[in-house]
Amino acid sequence: MRRMMTFIKDKYTNLKAAAKRKRIEMTTNLKEDFTPNSQLTVEQRERKRMRSISKITTGVMAASMMMSCMGMTAFAADETAASTVEGVDTFNTVVEFIVDWVARIGLVIGFIGAVQFAMGFKDDSADGKTRGLMCLASGFIVFAVAKAYDMFTV
Repeated sequence: MRRMMTFIKDKYTNLKAAAKRKRIEMTTNLKEDFTPNSQLTVEQRERKRMRSISKITTGVMAASMMMSCMGMTAFAADETAASTVEGVDTFNTVVEFIVDWVARIGLVIGFIGAVQFAMGFKDDSADGKTRGLMCLASGFIVFAVAKAYDMFTV
């Protein structure tokens, strides 16, 4: 029985000492948090920085978890056929505009490749000729894919 009482007393003493150490640590941390960095040592500044990073990380994680719990299912409104056709027409207009510009950009890349190829001939540079032909070919490929857009539509 005496061993049991001694064991419980030791555990209580250790718990009390741990609580006192934790209180002292929290007091020290609070003092360091409100002390300007210029008055702290390098170790204190590093601890302060790590505490602030930990607080920010905890806040971001808590906010993201809260936002993930706020998800809700949304359904599209029932629309008439006329408004659906209008939306598809608008989408097709935007896609055709983008396709036209991609085709133009492909021609510009092809032109730049032709100029690089000509400069490679001028300098008698095999590397310049190769890069020019690659750029020329890639420009024409981009142009061809953009012009073949009608093949991909439904």
